[in-house]
Amino acid sequence: MSELGDLLRDARHKKHATLEQAAAATRIKTPFLAALEDGEYGALPGPAYITGFLRNYAAYLGLHPDDVVQEYNAYRPITHPTVRPATRVLASGHQRENRTRFLWGLAAIVLLLAAAYAIKQYNDVSAHSSTPLNVSTSTLGGTISPTPKPHPHVRLAHVTLQALVPVWVRVTVNGHQAFQGILRAHASRVWKGRSVYILTMNGSHVRAIYNGQQRGLLSVRRGAVVDRATPQGWQRVS
Repeated sequence: MSELGDLLRDARHKKHATLEQAAAATRIKTPFLAALEDGEYGALPGPAYITGFLRNYAAYLGLHPDDVVQEYNAYRPITHPTVRPATRVLASGHQRENRTRFLWGLAAIVLLLAAAYAIKQYNDVSAHSSTPLNVSTSTLGGTISPTPKPHPHVRLAHVTLQALVPVWVRVTVNGHQAFQGILRAHASRVWKGRSVYILTMNGSHVRAIYNGQQRGLLSVRRGAVVDRATPQGWQRVS
């Protein structure tokens, strides 16, 4: 859980904001923000408040709210549920949270389907190779001495991703998922293969290097992008 707190604190420092400034912008009390960065979730009112605080704080810091909440849910300690009196304001907040979660989930499903379709199209094209010639003693009218087959030189695409701020990315290499998660600020990761797909929700904060050459940012604005790198070149899928 300390890694999630470090991520929030690092993002705030990159924003050059104090806890007091963040509290004024998000309308979350300063002790609650400090508890989120320190991983002291016992000092917060409850799970419903924690996820709401995480979403608001992540949006203020420029992080993906669903990814931050998912990291919290993956590592949070198991607690016994407590029954608290419901209020009209809390119910309205839950409805907004559920509606936002549904919309984000629907958008993620659409992006995943688009990426899966693009990968399938590429694999189908690769699978249709040319039929080898039927060379035998009957077709050539003589005896063929077997000759050793040379090992073909397999070319690979080398892709390096550098994050300017913490950014969520998914990388698929040769049809298999190689990475999914938050790429930390100023961190660099390298992948190589015959086909490298990159999916991110914020390409404007991710710099790419393809086969040793700078390509610049994946996108000029926020939003989902899917790119494909092969030995033959770089292509924007969607």
